[in-house]
Amino acid sequence: MARSLDDVLASESAEETGLHQERRLAKSTGRAFAAAISSLIVATLVVTTSAETLRQEGTVSGNSFETGTITLVDDDQGRSLVRLENMGPEQPVERCIRIDYAGTILPVELTLVANTTGELARYLRVHVEKGTGAGFDSCGDFRPDERLFSGTLSQLAAQGATPVGTIRNGRATVSFRFQFEVLDERQAVGRSSTADFVWEAVPS
Repeated sequence: MARSLDDVLASESAEETGLHQERRLAKSTGRAFAAAISSLIVATLVVTTSAETLRQEGTVSGNSFETGTITLVDDDQGRSLVRLENMGPEQPVERCIRIDYAGTILPVELTLVANTTGELARYLRVHVEKGTGAGFDSCGDFRPDERLFSGTLSQLAAQGATPVGTIRNGRATVSFRFQFEVLDERQAVGRSSTADFVWEAVPS
């Protein structure tokens, strides 16, 4: 049986109403998701250093023996590298830090290790760059030399020691730039993480 014009118009109107309702629902869901994302917390990302001084003296028939030193220091003055609340997608956060090697043993291999806890680590994108010019208070003068890592925080932790490079001269200074961003995934809602970044210098 042929449909009347009124029936056709009524059907199209119902379909349009359904589409409008779906669009409103999608927008509402998006706003709710954004609000939930804003409650994410990365409590602390603390930079620690490996700063071990080895010293031993001995005297045999007037001869003196002394070991060299391995000393790493950073410029955070005991402050957390990152302490963030209300993180959300498409809101990357950038932080820098400077590491100084003041040891006498050369050359040494510098590595970076991330230790992390919490479920947000799987949904937190991290980019790590090595360079010069920046410090804890500002990344404005950072000049990148090499990207060391790009992936999630959990992947950075899982890969263990990340090679940074070889220090061949005393009083060497290296700057690092970190960028953190929450992935735009529903599973990231309400998650949190903490992390320690540890630099180590090992004689090579």
